[in-house]
Amino acid sequence: MKLLKQLKWNLILLAVLFIALGVVLIVWPSATMTSICYILATILVLLGVVFLIGYLRKDVIGIIYRCDLVIGLSLILAGVLVYIKVDKLVPVVLGFLITISGILKLQNSVDLLRLGHGTWHVAFALAIINIVFGVVLLINPFAKEILITLVGIGFVYSGATDLYVTISISRKLAHVEEEYGEELQNIK
Repeated sequence: MKLLKQLKWNLILLAVLFIALGVVLIVWPSATMTSICYILATILVLLGVVFLIGYLRKDVIGIIYRCDLVIGLSLILAGVLVYIKVDKLVPVVLGFLITISGILKLQNSVDLLRLGHGTWHVAFALAIINIVFGVVLLINPFAKEILITLVGIGFVYSGATDLYVTISISRKLAHVEEEYGEELQNIK
């Protein structure tokens, strides 16, 4: 259960970060988008260099059937593309993150259903809205400033619903542990 508690707090922290990023995107859409893009590009290039160094440092036997060279060069190329296409890629990446967050919430709602939680349908509905919002952002039918503000709203929504789902699952698991605590200890 210690691992589950740590996971719960990690998910809560991630949700709060999503909300904070969403607020920043709403308040400073243009500056935030450019900054995120450059940070993302730098991270991609650095990761690519790390993979390349790892590839070059291993002996031939250690690199057979490994893709470190391909991954490293691909990450560097992706970083360079992000530097070049700042305005085009960030909305797509952020829309993708919101969509993935919705898909994760969808799985969590199914987990709530399987745990017998009475409000699983609320998490399910929130997940569907999250997925639809992310897909709409991926399609990108809006002007840049409006899009980034919508992405910010999407992050705030996603973070808030992540908090709801995480707390719901945590409460249900605590109830299960309380109800079946002795039986769970015997299983270990």
